[in-house]
Amino acid sequence: MAQVGFEPRVLELTDGTRVHVRPIVPEDEPLLIEAVAAMSERTVYFRFFSPLKRLPDALAHRLAVVDYNDRFALVATTHKPGSRERIVGVARYDRAAKTDVAETAVAVIDEFQRRGLGSALLAILAKVARDQGIKTFTLIVLPENQQMLGLLRKMGWIHHAKLTGGVYEISFDLPEQS
Repeated sequence: MAQVGFEPRVLELTDGTRVHVRPIVPEDEPLLIEAVAAMSERTVYFRFFSPLKRLPDALAHRLAVVDYNDRFALVATTHKPGSRERIVGVARYDRAAKTDVAETAVAVIDEFQRRGLGSALLAILAKVARDQGIKTFTLIVLPENQQMLGLLRKMGWIHHAKLTGGVYEISFDLPEQS
């Protein structure tokens, strides 16, 4: 995974909880299915725009298998001693073919929301995307998803938001690398 230039790291959330952040790997497929199962119907709907009872295997596979360049995803995981690793948050981007624009998405399981994880994952993802030549992120957000809209506002990332067909289409330029 050295080609991504991303070193796994530990992130401390606003409440002191520590999570591990690393690039997704194909073996995360079952963990993604478990993470979606741990989300409320509302959270699943905000992320997938449909009331999935279970993440379909084909979709889990597509989400877990990335090329670390045009398609990239980070997972935040917890690991209690004696138990298996759990995915508690995911941030990803998919580049539009032969452009410097990528669609992004972030999802955090309910029990980890409101602790700064979503914004931290998006900020880390933006840096990785920048390193891969991506300049702009786009995303689709439901108007009811005030938490995501608030997060983007707080990060200063709502530059262009237009309401189209009942959803906000948002695009923002990624900050220059410091």
